[in-house]
Amino acid sequence: MQLGIAPALFTAFPAYVRHVVIAQDLDNGGGAEDHPGLVERLRACEAAVRADDACQDPRLHPRLAAWREAFQTFGANPNKNPPSIVNLVKRVRSGTELPFINPLVCLFNIASLQHLLPAGGDDLDRVEGDLILGYATGDERYTPLGKPEERERPFPGEVILLDTGSREVFCRSWCWRNGHPSRIEATTRNVAINFDALPPVPPEDGLRAAQELMELLGHACGGRARIERLDAARPLTDY
Repeated sequence: MQLGIAPALFTAFPAYVRHVVIAQDLDNGGGAEDHPGLVERLRACEAAVRADDACQDPRLHPRLAAWREAFQTFGANPNKNPPSIVNLVKRVRSGTELPFINPLVCLFNIASLQHLLPAGGDDLDRVEGDLILGYATGDERYTPLGKPEERERPFPGEVILLDTGSREVFCRSWCWRNGHPSRIEATTRNVAINFDALPPVPPEDGLRAAQELMELLGHACGGRARIERLDAARPLTDY
């Protein structure tokens, strides 16, 4: 299996960089009561976002506005389908405490809030082909997260994360919404967690987020992990 980014995406976004934490043999079990340290970190990140005046309107924050502009270039409406980090900040600023779903989801929510970067994860045991970020043709299928009975299709030109084997969309509109088939559950053992950086965010911020997550991951879930950088010069990596 390969994880990668279609070259055409770098034609439009030449400075885009994705750091991927590839983790294997994990134990993703346990609830909030089993991981009090993670919950404490998550609440601290939420408090920091609420206290940050620059996050008052996420649409205007330089680190977040870049994603709204990127969505508009490929025809997505960032108001209707907001980038995941914008939606996350809005939820937190409204006073909502993010639920503890499982350790992995908690970990990338922590890193996403702390660094104001889009982050998402996929269960690699559910991939049938390669996992490639690129432009949709429109004949792919998407099953919304938490709605396994529903089916959608991306629009042609939409940026999607695609399982090339099943033709199932694992994430729509780059970093808007994950799909149901690759959901991370307590039984997830092998995972890819992505951190995306667009200017003005330097790629090093994505690397730091990945490194911090990987350190916490070892304590919370065990297993083994590595970080891969995907960019215009190196758009593919082997699982």
